[in-house]
Amino acid sequence: MDLKPLPCPEHPNPYTVLDRRFLYDSPWIRIREDRFQHRRGAAGRYAVCGFVRTACGVLALDEQDRVVLVGQWRYPLEAYSWELPEGGGDASESPFEAISRELAEEAGLTAKVWEPLAFFHPSNSSTEEEAFLFLATGLHPSEGHHAEDDEELLVHREPFQDCLRRVLSGELTDSLTVMALLALQARRSGVDAPLEPALAQRFFQRTGDHPSRGRARWAALDAP
Repeated sequence: MDLKPLPCPEHPNPYTVLDRRFLYDSPWIRIREDRFQHRRGAAGRYAVCGFVRTACGVLALDEQDRVVLVGQWRYPLEAYSWELPEGGGDASESPFEAISRELAEEAGLTAKVWEPLAFFHPSNSSTEEEAFLFLATGLHPSEGHHAEDDEELLVHREPFQDCLRRVLSGELTDSLTVMALLALQARRSGVDAPLEPALAQRFFQRTGDHPSRGRARWAALDAP
């Protein structure tokens, strides 16, 4: 059944941007501050965090319906985290190219079958970051790939249903991992809808050729 778009106001954007300025820039993140006027009268400043690389993740399933998980220490959380193979793609590669590389580097695997699974914004109140999630099956070992020299990774395979339980218990908390697992469970439960064609194409197109509206705003700014 085709879904009608959710309702949207005739003039949805209530902000008038008075100026924008860079606060911080690095190879991974950038921060700017926008000074705005809201149409209801409020005036203020909005700090926006931009991610230079595109977030990608893959739910890799083996023939026993086990999920490939990668364990690593997450510096901001001060905690060890089990999650899907993930990584960031630069503007010169597609999400598919990026996550294919990450699956090989982090888990030593390649896959015969790839398909888009889900697309979402991890934290849209503070960043324009996009996340592209894939489902991969037909797994087999890769050759000639290794983890980065600043990574210490463990690889584990966990039954899919047990992964869902660990999401609900709060043991698996990584947003890409949670979203991918619940998206596949929705499919298996009969809740499914095809991605909008233009969005589905972006999974296999270079991100630099198709920037989001939020990411395109950075082009007019000069880095500090």
